[in-house]
Amino acid sequence: MDLEPTYGFLIVKTFARLYRDYVTDYGLKKDFYALPRLDKTPEEYRIQYRGLHRDALNDYEDSELPAEIRMAELAESERCWDGFLFRLDDALEVFELLGESKPHYELVWSRTAGSGRRPPAGFAAIGHEPSWFAGDHFSALCDCMVIPRWHGTDVDGTLFLDHFRRLNQHGLFSTAHEATEFLDYYLSFDWTERGDFLCAEVFIPETPERRPHDV
Repeated sequence: MDLEPTYGFLIVKTFARLYRDYVTDYGLKKDFYALPRLDKTPEEYRIQYRGLHRDALNDYEDSELPAEIRMAELAESERCWDGFLFRLDDALEVFELLGESKPHYELVWSRTAGSGRRPPAGFAAIGHEPSWFAGDHFSALCDCMVIPRWHGTDVDGTLFLDHFRRLNQHGLFSTAHEATEFLDYYLSFDWTERGDFLCAEVFIPETPERRPHDV
């Protein structure tokens, strides 16, 4: 595929799995944006991040995961690109290959804001975030207000409070305008991540019947 995708399905870790994978990195026992705390469970959090920056599966032929090996096979026929799957049946097939790890993952669909691509039937919009979209699906808001893994956030936990208060329960902005305002502010600091940011709109299955766990 010559051009980067502007839409597709991703198979990403659940918030609970991501939380438990990184909680010991921060050693927190007090509120600091929505960073994981050692003394709280992910279920206790008002904000449970469901954006794109959640260690998505990728097409990797040498992977130890059958799911990623299958994605590499699909990539050969341009049905997968940089972790994005373009057909629901392919996404469900790959999800099933996770086997016992299925409870730790979920399926999302995303598009770049303004792409005009219609979401699949049965998927509901949950918000927007500034993202690289492709690559590792880096999210500026996730890295400074939810699960910092790259540049991180400010020492005092105050620089982004105004934008943090706008995040919805899924850890996303409700509108593309709010996401863009945040990105402009984020990029005003010389220590933050740079890159070709796009505004990603995220969708999740709106009923249990559409969730891969039940397929």
